[in-house]
Amino acid sequence: MPAQIGGKTYSNGELAIGGGLILALINYFIPWWWSSSYSYSGSSIAGLGGSSASAGIGGFGYWEGVIGFIVLLVLIALFAVRTFAPQVIPALPVQDYLIYAMGGVVLLLTAVALLAYGGGVSGSGLGYSYSSGISIGFFVALITAVAIAVGGWLTKSQVQPATAPLSTTFSGFNQAPPPPPPAGL
Repeated sequence: MPAQIGGKTYSNGELAIGGGLILALINYFIPWWWSSSYSYSGSSIAGLGGSSASAGIGGFGYWEGVIGFIVLLVLIALFAVRTFAPQVIPALPVQDYLIYAMGGVVLLLTAVALLAYGGGVSGSGLGYSYSSGISIGFFVALITAVAIAVGGWLTKSQVQPATAPLSTTFSGFNQAPPPPPPAGL
């Protein structure tokens, strides 16, 4: 159901894109992977006599996350400019819905790449215990990436800004016709 915000009507796709972009930006500062350990020695009275440590890695903790953040910033910039000043950006070679949908897929793939680094593991022994694995930020990253991709796809049926044909996009190449072939050798 479309919503009216500030006198402008936004479609479900635009709301999904905007909400997904905002939540994804916030999510980059929340731990996506978490590790904790606890060790104790001797008798423990009221929790004294042990030590614990914990750490988390957010979206910036691995190189794929940095690539995802750059893609996120580009999508945020495109959405903000198309929403508040649509005449500023010239015609792009592809339609906006495709940029949002593919950007959401890239964000999803960069989030899933964390699984290569942050598989879960836990263990315990005499005097210690530890655990590590994915955290809530990972799941929020998946949800926001899907929301952005689906929101982009939902805007496919809406009026899109004009696109520039690819032949004029690369107009600097092959401007002069090729020379004629040599005469009868």
